[in-house]
Amino acid sequence: MSKPSFYFPNSNPSVVGSFGDIDSLRSATPESLGLECDIAEIRLDLFYQEFSQQGPEIWAHLLGFPLLFTARCHSEGSPFQLSTETRKSLIKSALNAAALIDIEVASIAEMEILITEINAKRIPWIASYHNFERLPTLDELTSRAALAKQAGASGFKFAARLHHVEELAILANLQTQDFGIPTASMGMGNLAPDSRLLCAKNGSVLNYGFIGKTETAPGQWPAKRLRDRIRSSFTL
Repeated sequence: MSKPSFYFPNSNPSVVGSFGDIDSLRSATPESLGLECDIAEIRLDLFYQEFSQQGPEIWAHLLGFPLLFTARCHSEGSPFQLSTETRKSLIKSALNAAALIDIEVASIAEMEILITEINAKRIPWIASYHNFERLPTLDELTSRAALAKQAGASGFKFAARLHHVEELAILANLQTQDFGIPTASMGMGNLAPDSRLLCAKNGSVLNYGFIGKTETAPGQWPAKRLRDRIRSSFTL
C-alpha cells in the first residue's frame, strides 16, 4: 500500500493526533483518525516494548492514514532511557510507512547517518526542541532552527512550559518570527490549551492534541476538540 499524501507544510495549520496509550493505537482506524486529526503521531519510544514483540504490525492497520513517527529521547520527554542506537533502529523501521518524521535538534549529530537516509528518501522531517522548565529566548530558538535547516529538516518545532499569562503573548510573537524554516510552536502546562490555539492562529504549522485518554505532553487538548476549535477560529 502506498503512503497517503500529507503536504507539509500546508497552507492551513495541521493538527497532529498523538497516541499516548497502546489501547488507543490498537483500536484506531484510518476512518476514526480522519475525524480527529490531519496526521497521527506514533511515539515509538512509548511503544518500544510492543514493537519488540510485534514489529511494524502495531501500526499496519493504520497505513491508510498519514503517520508521523517519533522516538523521543528521555531528556526531551520520553519516560524511558532508550539508547541512541535503539531510537535510530525504531525510526528506521518506520521509514516505509512515514509521512513525517520527528528528530530532536539535540539528536541531529548522533543521527546524522539516519538523517542522510531520510533526506535521500525525500521523507519530510521536523527537528524538535522541548524545554520543560521555561520559555526559550529568541536567540536560543534561532540557533536551533538554524541547525535544523542546515541538516535538511522540513520544519522546526518547539514546545516550552509557560508559567505566566504574559508569556502567551511572548510565545505568539516568537511564532511570528522568520526562522528561515516552517515553524510549529506550543506551550505546555496550565496555559497550554490557550497557547495552542494562539500559536495556530499565528502560523504554527503543526498543532498537537492527544488521541484516546492519555496526553503525550502537559496540557494537550483532545485532538478532535483542538481541530474543531482551530477550524472554527479560521472561519470567523
